[in-house]
Amino acid sequence: MSYTKPVIREPYYDCPTWFDQDVYRTEFLVLSANCNSSEVELFLLHLFGYNNINIDQSMEDTFNELLVKDSVAILGGIAFFESENKLIMPSCCCGLEQFRDIYNSVTKKESPWLGHDPFPVITYIGDLARVWSDNPESVESYYIDFKYQELLDNLEESKRDLECFIDKPLYQWIYRRDQGMAQIMKVKMYEWFLVGIDS
Repeated sequence: MSYTKPVIREPYYDCPTWFDQDVYRTEFLVLSANCNSSEVELFLLHLFGYNNINIDQSMEDTFNELLVKDSVAILGGIAFFESENKLIMPSCCCGLEQFRDIYNSVTKKESPWLGHDPFPVITYIGDLARVWSDNPESVESYYIDFKYQELLDNLEESKRDLECFIDKPLYQWIYRRDQGMAQIMKVKMYEWFLVGIDS
């Protein structure tokens, strides 16, 4: 059965000096309640790096510089899976901050922005939603089919995954270091990534 997950991609930025150790990099990271401490740090270094936050300062100053921002960007978004080997990732210039736009576009049966180079799109045929890895005219393009309601249900589950990542591993990692900062970060994460979803 096909499914979706919230992800970040290519988190290859430098680690803050106040991380306990260097973070193991992966090509992408699925965000969920199951993320461990190292994966939370991978998310944070990507968030800091992608938004040009100075990490050569204290943890408090680093977070303070981030938290004054009204909006942030981070490479990622929604990944579409048929299996572990057949998947369609958000591509260049698509960000996790576009989660709400992706979600809202699908509820209107429109193709959301999923990035370019390649250029993933969603087409709708009756009760079928077909997610293309690239322009459907491309010879290299392949697709993953969802029943339309199944895709909506999966996006709702992906929204819960993102909420659980914010509420549990991310919140707990920061709380162990600064309780007040953890609460502020939780509120900002909802503002940056989840407020405005039509559900």
